[in-house]
Amino acid sequence: MSGASPEPARDLPGAPAGPSGVAEEALGLESFTDDEQAILARVGTVLRRIEFGTVLLVVQDGKVVQIEMAEKFRLR
Repeated sequence: MSGASPEPARDLPGAPAGPSGVAEEALGLESFTDDEQAILARVGTVLRRIEFGTVLLVVQDGKVVQIEMAEKFRLR
């Protein structure tokens, strides 16, 4: 949709607010590798984007290799 402004980001329910919407220390992000933090950031972006739907993480050999999102649109 060209010209449409993006919806404002929503904070994750139950998460303390911080500069990025979630306090890093509350999640213990300092114990995650850079790759793990990047995956969590992408999942957070997806969660803020959808209102109804599913997020699926595909894992192989203990590593996330794919993130799938299926968004549902409620008509009523």
